Amino acid sequence: MLTRRTFTGVVGCAIYGLTDIASTEAAAQGLPPAPTTGRASGHHPAIDPRIRRILRTRFNQERLELDIHRRRVGIGPLSTRGGVSAALTTKPVLVEFTSDRIPAGFQQHTWSRIVSRIYAADLPLNEIERLGRERGVVYIEAGRALQPMLDTSRAEIKADIVQAPPVGTPGLDGTGIIVGIIDTGLDFTLDDFRNASGATRIAFLWDQTLRPRPGEASPADFRIGVEYNAAAINRALQARNPFAVVRTKVKPKSHGTHVAGIAVGNGRSHDAQFPAGRFVGIAPAATIIFVHTKGEDGNLTDSVDLARAISYIFKKAEDLGQPCVINISKGTNGGSHDGESVVERAIDELLHQQPGRALVKSAGNLHTGHGHAAGRLVNGQTRRLTWSVANDDTTQNEIEIWYSSRDRLRVRLTSPTGRATPWVHAGEHFDQPADANNPNITIEAERFTSRNGDALTYIEVDPPKAASVPPGNWVIEIEAIEIQDGTFDAWIERDDKRPSQFMGSDFDPQKTLSPPGTGQRTITVANYNHHVAPPAINPSSGRGRTRDGRMKPEVAAPGTGILSSCSLGGRPDPDGHGGVIPMRVKMSGTSMAAPHVAGAIALVLQRHPRLTAAQIRAALIASAVREPGVNGFSNDFGFGRVDIARCLELLE
Repeated sequence: MLTRRTFTGVVGCAIYGLTDIASTEAAAQGLPPAPTTGRASGHHPAIDPRIRRILRTRFNQERLELDIHRRRVGIGPLSTRGGVSAALTTKPVLVEFTSDRIPAGFQQHTWSRIVSRIYAADLPLNEIERLGRERGVVYIEAGRALQPMLDTSRAEIKADIVQAPPVGTPGLDGTGIIVGIIDTGLDFTLDDFRNASGATRIAFLWDQTLRPRPGEASPADFRIGVEYNAAAINRALQARNPFAVVRTKVKPKSHGTHVAGIAVGNGRSHDAQFPAGRFVGIAPAATIIFVHTKGEDGNLTDSVDLARAISYIFKKAEDLGQPCVINISKGTNGGSHDGESVVERAIDELLHQQPGRALVKSAGNLHTGHGHAAGRLVNGQTRRLTWSVANDDTTQNEIEIWYSSRDRLRVRLTSPTGRATPWVHAGEHFDQPADANNPNITIEAERFTSRNGDALTYIEVDPPKAASVPPGNWVIEIEAIEIQDGTFDAWIERDDKRPSQFMGSDFDPQKTLSPPGTGQRTITVANYNHHVAPPAINPSSGRGRTRDGRMKPEVAAPGTGILSSCSLGGRPDPDGHGGVIPMRVKMSGTSMAAPHVAGAIALVLQRHPRLTAAQIRAALIASAVREPGVNGFSNDFGFGRVDIARCLELLE
């Protein structure tokens, strides 16, 4: 049955929902696709709105284009029941089931079990649509793109005292502890990651971006990328070109090498400018497991690959019988910011399963990124948010507006040229497919989302074919129809290529933590500048709290002007200016703050290997150095500056 409503704005025409009939008829006549609207309840609420939008628009367009091609070459039209178009496009997804068994009819796909009832897979679109109808499916979540977010900092957190205590007290260096790092670009050839004999300290290096060649293999439980063990890395270290043997992607000044140097570098790498033994990481004898994700070559990784990486590292640590802490210095900006995403629920369950595990996440650098807006509405009020899009933006632009399901709101979007969409109420969707000149616009509103029961309006603007999104100020109008709570939060998904932003007073710098750092058991770390007195929070460091009011970040650590390991150090500088790449490079960000805490936790686990993630989190909070005049928690420093020596004292 068709639902029909007539709107004016972007186009003045009758708009049909729940089918692609209007788009199909328009395309058959050589006209641009017509916009559609309908009740969102007609599309599976167990599926992420990002995927629902594709199923309604791009999926149908691809089917139509393939159908036209088949008719032209005389093959015949597609079957309306077939899923031929889905073979053209697959999506990485996280799926939470009601049991730990894959439903019959879907077991032929490659599933990676993340934890208990949560799995990762790359599924064709039509299979996602079919899976969403299964009663055993709790939620199907699309992958979200993730972006990358020593000499004095080691002493700043008292790690030097712990590493070299008074005579008669054994020092801690991370021996027997796994430090997992999920990032891009580890230079495994550096002395910082090798022991005194020259052998590697890396137990496993999994590059998710590679395809196996003869003699190589993916991890048994995950079936993507290439896994190298310590023996393979040691063979590579003896080769004339180590990177021809272990083919992981590394560039000068890679993010992952710098992060690893902070957490686990032993300070052996040196040159004339940077002597050996001075730039030592926090856990210099820890065993390393590194997962190289997409990102080094310009393709962003996503939360699905992140979940695979986390599960992989914890499984390897369990096989080795060693405690483990994982560092994540990447993040996103979308989602409900209350710890209810599938990837955050998976992390919480993995940390809850057994002692000797912890996970550290950078707070993100979005306090100055103009990516969050918030407000409080009363009945009948309309709030206008100005969303500025840069010139030459050929990327996907997304906004999520979250609010209480006790409220009823409606939303519409107006382009810089003054064209407005219809008002979209809770339970409805609107789609304007892209054509040669106009962008794809999607608005989808849910009253009761399956993840947390809150209301969500999802907005997406994609560029026209072979063009960019119309630049300038887009206006989002939010009108209060019926209010009992009134508060709302809006986040722009991250895009470091051409970031869009909220303008002027619409930007709210609070609640700017980077998921999955909003999870329940994740330890989230802010960045402060330890080079100034008194220490000052870095202006870019993400601020708390979470959307549901929890007190995060937990602690702050040095993350400003940190000198650490430089990938390809000692090799010729590829910029063509002569000289060689230095052994150390200076970087700033919460990406640098988080590995200080990950390394510190490795020292804690060396002394107390049976501590749970909850105990470690509580000990870090209890031992943190409060800022002058702050009694308890603040949105910038969390509970204070990390002090690993004091933390260990409290645990004795």
